[in-house]
Amino acid sequence: MPDPSTSHKTSHSTTHKSGSNSTQDGGKKAYAGIDVGGTNIKFGLFHPDGNIIYKEQRPTMADKGATPLMHLITNIAERLMMHASEDELEVPWLGVGTPGAIDFKTGLVLGPTPNIVGWEGMAVGENLRDRLNMSVWVDNDVNAMALAELKFGAAVGAKSVVCVTVGTGIGGAVIIDGKVVRGHTHSAGEIGHTTINFDGPPCKCGKKGCIEAYCSTSAIIIRTKKKLEKDMTPVFQELIGGDIQKLNIKVLTAAAKQDDYVAKEVLEETAEYLAIGLGNIANVLNPQIMVVGGGIVDGSPEFIGYVSASIRKHAFPTAVKELKVTKAALGNDAGFIGAGLLGEHRN
Repeated sequence: MPDPSTSHKTSHSTTHKSGSNSTQDGGKKAYAGIDVGGTNIKFGLFHPDGNIIYKEQRPTMADKGATPLMHLITNIAERLMMHASEDELEVPWLGVGTPGAIDFKTGLVLGPTPNIVGWEGMAVGENLRDRLNMSVWVDNDVNAMALAELKFGAAVGAKSVVCVTVGTGIGGAVIIDGKVVRGHTHSAGEIGHTTINFDGPPCKCGKKGCIEAYCSTSAIIIRTKKKLEKDMTPVFQELIGGDIQKLNIKVLTAAAKQDDYVAKEVLEETAEYLAIGLGNIANVLNPQIMVVGGGIVDGSPEFIGYVSASIRKHAFPTAVKELKVTKAALGNDAGFIGAGLLGEHRN
């Protein structure tokens, strides 16, 4: 198992301000959070006022299997606690955000996670509590991200929030009156697996036509490759040297910034597919704000505008009359910050 100490590490003094006065009880108290993504694990320590003390990230290496991944998370958790101890920080609990339907009370992964094979049934909370001998709270990774955006980011002060992440998978979370809506069987917010075309492309979940089958990173790249195989544009030729295997989201968004027509077409298509699903969500929940995050959002300034305009085409007018659609404010830090906040929402 690779040593987490070899990962990319950063000591930060970044402060994410909340809508109210930031807390003054930071001092020696700190929150610890781990964000398990399909591609990377991000983790860190921060004061209760949002001031980041320390953060790192490592590849998830999900292809190695569920048990090695659990070992890696445990090693990372131990490293976090060691770092806190060295800095004489008091950490009241550890929070973990992970893909899947999670029993918040126990930390058990209840359902399949298409991007982490074999993760269903993993007792994340129990394993970490036994190893660390401390309180551990585990929730869906986008639920955690939503809590971070609510307290320190784009959704500060909002009463009803829908959060969506566009990445390896499409994740979702719903917050009503400051509380995460987890659902009767802990499966609320699975926006990525709502169907927008019953006869669409297959999704990793086993269904057809899910938002994720159209808007995940892999789906976006596949569509772009098909277009470039017919017409390798000068911009892409320059960016990837004609080697289509070098194509990724960063290249796509870089091409869009150079007004490449294929790149812009793919981004607009992706926004349309996403908006069809989010328009349905708006009709059901009538939220105050929708927060969208992920690499494609960070890399393309126009993407949020495309999504916002398209939602209004697909939703009932009164459901989107006052809807704000905005980019996530906390970027890659949102997941581990939200995980660290889970202990505040344990009741």
